[in-house]
Amino acid sequence: MIDIASIRARLESEYDGLTPQLRGAARYALKEPAFIALYPLRKVAQHAKVSPATLVRLAKHLGFDSYQDFRDVFRDGMHSGAARYATDARQLLSYKGGRGFERAYRAAGEVQIRNITRMLGEISPAAVEAAGNRLFKSRRIYILGMRSNYAPAFYFHYVLSVFLPQVILLEDRMGMLIDELGGIGPKDTLIALSADPYAIEAVKAVNYAADQGAGVIAMTDTALSPIAQRAQHVFLVPNESASFYHSMVPKMVLLEALVCHLVARGGQAAVDRVKAEFDRRQRFGIYWEDKTRGG
Repeated sequence: MIDIASIRARLESEYDGLTPQLRGAARYALKEPAFIALYPLRKVAQHAKVSPATLVRLAKHLGFDSYQDFRDVFRDGMHSGAARYATDARQLLSYKGGRGFERAYRAAGEVQIRNITRMLGEISPAAVEAAGNRLFKSRRIYILGMRSNYAPAFYFHYVLSVFLPQVILLEDRMGMLIDELGGIGPKDTLIALSADPYAIEAVKAVNYAADQGAGVIAMTDTALSPIAQRAQHVFLVPNESASFYHSMVPKMVLLEALVCHLVARGGQAAVDRVKAEFDRRQRFGIYWEDKTRGG
């Protein structure tokens, strides 16, 4: 039976052998399944920046008798897949408060539940553990998230720094990304977060790290992602959202799982570092205390 998952698998495995025109259509099919399901051929072609004939050829290449048969698979997938929630986002402009906003409010939560459920089903604990082991054995851990991905990257760095001394957050301040990468080498690991549209500096950093022999862990949206090509560990993380931009929630869940693994691998030494760090912060007085309580 042909479904969206099997179409995705074929497009990813056969991508390099496609013509440039078919590659453009394939990328769009992977990125915007909901748009293919909802809109007619010419409008899809306009958004994908390919010709209608190219989309028809892609359908034929995948074994469909017609483009309509190809589209029907995406429409059927709307009933159960995360793409259904992507279509809800297109309706946001029609929400005018009251019960309309209540639907939008609930959709914002439901899409994240769907994202996380899908991620937990598609990314195995063993795969996360293997990446965590790579991080734990690294001389230095470099963390990169450009633009919107900076928030989860900063969080990951902030938490890891509590119990791991060898963590470096790459920020590309003043255009100095190559300086921040410094002496990255075979004993180091870069964990990079990026999704379409891919920040060019993230792609450059991944390629540079790989050239230097460093390990690469990629958190991205498709196996065709430019940061996935040279990574030893690739996590395809759903990012559908009820708003107009990618969701970072699933990435945060995956990063939290890595934090849990790294603390467990660190054992009592990690626990001692956490305690010492928070004792230091308390002595410095960085957290508010209720002075009204007491004997």
